[in-house]
Amino acid sequence: MIHVNTCSQNFFAIPFRGSGVLLKHAPVLLIHHGDTPLGEALAQRACEHYRVVITGEDGFRGPQICAHLHAKGKEAMFLESRKGESQDHRRNVDRILRRWQQLDVVINLPCHVSVGPFEATAANQWENHIQSQLMDTVHLCQSTLTALRQQQRGRILNVIIEYGLLPVPMTACQSAMAGAIKALSNSLYAELHGSGINVSAVAIPLLAECSDHIEASDPLSAARFRRQANQTAAQLEEVADAIFAAIQCDGSLQITTPEIRSQWRQKRWFRRRWEQALKQLGSRYRSR
Repeated sequence: MIHVNTCSQNFFAIPFRGSGVLLKHAPVLLIHHGDTPLGEALAQRACEHYRVVITGEDGFRGPQICAHLHAKGKEAMFLESRKGESQDHRRNVDRILRRWQQLDVVINLPCHVSVGPFEATAANQWENHIQSQLMDTVHLCQSTLTALRQQQRGRILNVIIEYGLLPVPMTACQSAMAGAIKALSNSLYAELHGSGINVSAVAIPLLAECSDHIEASDPLSAARFRRQANQTAAQLEEVADAIFAAIQCDGSLQITTPEIRSQWRQKRWFRRRWEQALKQLGSRYRSR
């Protein structure tokens, strides 16, 4: 069972609950990396209440997801966003505003996960991940904030894999990227909350559907983390529901599963026990 923090504030009234009504005046929701399995599940959930924009690199799957939404009588469009191309975010926001004159919610999903021994991750790989994860988030936030400021309200959810909260062995690069995105989101939460714009980080587990997006430095790490993803208790649809519910919650950090919440509390309140477990895991991963 998925659990999300108790919501203390309604940011957007959710109109038009009937599944057969065209959402001509509904708010607009942008899902970055919506061409992933999690993005598709989230789009299917959100289309009942929002006009949906999907951005990503997959020029086949993105339009296909939109076509399925159109077949259900929902409004949706796909806009290409290339890795490392900051101007794509600005162009996409302009196109959204020209078509629908508003942008209310932005959900930034993780696209890929980097794992493997620290020394096996070369400098150019670090630079690539900085651009494709951290700086991509920075550019997305900067591009959408202009529109949200003009409306004096809005919501940005930066979704991160749990390693940003709970770093484990063999995830140095991914933990650093997700940790930086969490810190960025927390800072923007404090900076913008008074202006009606809420920015939060949302922690999710490594899902089985993420297996195809794991970038490993070696075959052993690939097998290890794909097995871990396949053993995750949470299901894709449950996590999508938890992310969607987080839109209505006021908080700088949202944790989507009981398992992550339990580990997060253990790290905070029983640090020695948590660190001992990490050392044992590291010894197993890096046996001599």
